[in-house]
Amino acid sequence: MKKTCPQCQSELGLRRIKYGLPNGPVDESKFVLGGCCISENDPSIRCIECNWEGEFKNNTPNQSRLIQVAQLKPIVNMTDIEIDEYAKELWGKLTNNGDGLENDNSKS
Repeated sequence: MKKTCPQCQSELGLRRIKYGLPNGPVDESKFVLGGCCISENDPSIRCIECNWEGEFKNNTPNQSRLIQVAQLKPIVNMTDIEIDEYAKELWGKLTNNGDGLENDNSKS
């Protein structure tokens, strides 16, 4: 890891960025939280003095680039229970390699 921030020259501000949900307290003298959303090109270092970020890396090397599409139903007249069930059904379709999406789209 770099010794000083390339933007503000701070010798004490650089921290490794941890992504995801931590399972306990994070040592703030070494790390900063980067959030729970992980993308293909996230920074791995942040300066807590000036917010500079750098040393980008691919955090999702084994993820496929398949884009799932589903036609949405209007939820305005659904009860909370129906919305919850619909959300579970939709999430299952979008995370199950697209199984069932073609069938749903062909009905419209």
